[in-house]
Amino acid sequence: MSLKMSNLLDVEKYLLLELIYFHLPPEHKNRISREAPMKLDEYIDLVEYCGYSVYPGFISCSANGYQYKKRRQAHFKRIFASSENLDDVVITGYVNDNYGRFGNTTDKNKTSFVGLALADQDNNGAVVFSGCEQMYPSSIVLDWGGCLIASLGVVTSHHHQAMNFYDHYMAGILGERNILGHSKGGNLATYVYINRLDQNTRAYCVNAQPYCWYTMNDTQKEALKTDRFEYIVHQNDPTRKASYVSYISRTAPLNRYASRRFIDIHGFAEVKFDEFGNLEGARVIRETASQLKSRLFHDYAAEKRLTHDECMARFQEKLSEITSLPRLFSTTLDEILLVTEARVAIIWLKDEDDRGPFIYPLIIKSPGAEDLYQLKLRPGQGIAAQSVFEGLPLYIRDSRHYRLPVASLNRVLGLTITSEIAVPLGIDEADVFGALELVNKLDGVFSLEDFALVNEMTLAMLDLFKKSGQSLDSYRDFSLLQIRKGGQRIFAVEKNGFKEKTFGSQTDKNAFLKKISGLSLEPNERLIFNLITFTCDKPEQLKRLRRQEYAVIFEHPQLRQARTRVSTVLMRLLLQLRENRVNLSMVAKMMGLDDKLKTRIIDLSEAEYIRLEYGMARIRRPKLIIVNPPPRGLNPAAYQVMCNRLKKDCQKKAVTVIVLNVDNENNEVKND
Repeated sequence: MSLKMSNLLDVEKYLLLELIYFHLPPEHKNRISREAPMKLDEYIDLVEYCGYSVYPGFISCSANGYQYKKRRQAHFKRIFASSENLDDVVITGYVNDNYGRFGNTTDKNKTSFVGLALADQDNNGAVVFSGCEQMYPSSIVLDWGGCLIASLGVVTSHHHQAMNFYDHYMAGILGERNILGHSKGGNLATYVYINRLDQNTRAYCVNAQPYCWYTMNDTQKEALKTDRFEYIVHQNDPTRKASYVSYISRTAPLNRYASRRFIDIHGFAEVKFDEFGNLEGARVIRETASQLKSRLFHDYAAEKRLTHDECMARFQEKLSEITSLPRLFSTTLDEILLVTEARVAIIWLKDEDDRGPFIYPLIIKSPGAEDLYQLKLRPGQGIAAQSVFEGLPLYIRDSRHYRLPVASLNRVLGLTITSEIAVPLGIDEADVFGALELVNKLDGVFSLEDFALVNEMTLAMLDLFKKSGQSLDSYRDFSLLQIRKGGQRIFAVEKNGFKEKTFGSQTDKNAFLKKISGLSLEPNERLIFNLITFTCDKPEQLKRLRRQEYAVIFEHPQLRQARTRVSTVLMRLLLQLRENRVNLSMVAKMMGLDDKLKTRIIDLSEAEYIRLEYGMARIRRPKLIIVNPPPRGLNPAAYQVMCNRLKKDCQKKAVTVIVLNVDNENNEVKND
């Protein structure tokens, strides 16, 4: 349990960054001090009564605003309940320099500065600075006006308040002193960090408004390139363009189901975390002088290239700070990506099913991570599988001369594999549980020096893993869809699996369908789809998930009796999908209905109607197909033909299928 940056997961840091936007209710705003701290979970319990400063006050206090706060509160509680680091964290200071009933300062002229101070039992401390406030018109004017002049290098009253807040609450902290900030708060965190470099400070900034590069001295500029300073940018977020930034640590990809509105991209809820709670997205190598073409930036010093021994010393130093298995794996991939300049890094785990052994990805640092999580590789399918099943490290300088099939990897990565490294993971040679694989060097091919360094770094990581005594069993999961309630899994279907579930009544079936579609999730329930977690506070993401990844056969039973022409139904579907690569004739031909376009659906034979339903589902290219009970009177033999075809699709790894049946006498789950 620690506030040290090396131990905190990204999802825990995001909790602290987002929590500060929830202003404590008036009856609690003056109760926090170092002598009378508030536990972090107590603050979370108050979120539903807080003012939410990202929205104007009238929205924050509305019924919709209250429901939003309840949803975010449930999200915070889930993170806190599963955290190994936040249990003993207390809030030692809270300053809210806003007008209105949520402010707690006595100054007549307000600045809208908000700061939160925290500490743990090991005498580590942290301060968190809020971004721009939207609750009151005065907040908007003060914050955005301050941002404008701060981007020009002017030190504002916000900066002075942030510095005073840090100095006051970090006094007496003997451990690590951490500074976190989002948006404008990231600008303040940067300012405090570069002016307190002589202390044991670390900073973590997300979508931060950059501090003016040209007002910093060389020491401060160099400090922003070290591991003590993390500058996280969300994909497509424009904030970094407010000033020159050459020190981005990581670009975090958005959840593929995320909204593309600025407020969502810039906020907290739309990014992707891996299975362990760390941000997906590879660390980027910070720009060097040779990459900077503009004369304006001639003062930027090139990043030093480390030798093998220096890389290992740096890596060992990082490992010495790690206590959690999630951070161990994530840090190892980050550091290996940094020193080898690989495009993709993957940790694979070994498992076994009725067809024999296979490997599947546990952590992926790649833009195409979602599709990679679908893969199962068996012996003979790529060098990662060969490394696992033969227990040997492999180095392929030029993959074009390597004959094992890698087409599935090429397809999901969206690139052609040219160079690879794979190193087996195991406590000893006889007990290999996975592999670490690197794919493609950013500029050229991997060298023998890269191969040797990856081997040595992997061995160092495995040595720490062995000493930790921790197990990977709780992370072994190959499900495409699962529903979890609290810590218990109440339903799951494996990727490319075919699963039948029978219910005692139509009501039970409908309730289950709503649950796995995310339409009736309770606050303590999570829908996890392809390792991406959805909760009831993300209705828009769930809507996009259903539209992009789900298809339901027999979704509308009344369609069987429709007098609508086949061509009309198919054209409506194509318009909905905005499908440009196929036309009506092509779709009808694929379904075997090219001569039935003018036929009414009610006049189709049962076999033709089945082909229509099947084709309308498959044309969506979903990851999950749900089969409702067939319309009353449909020939069971025709229905079984379709189910057999879906089973073959699953065997070809084309889709995952859940078949729902209703039988008043049978309420069992059958698996195939």
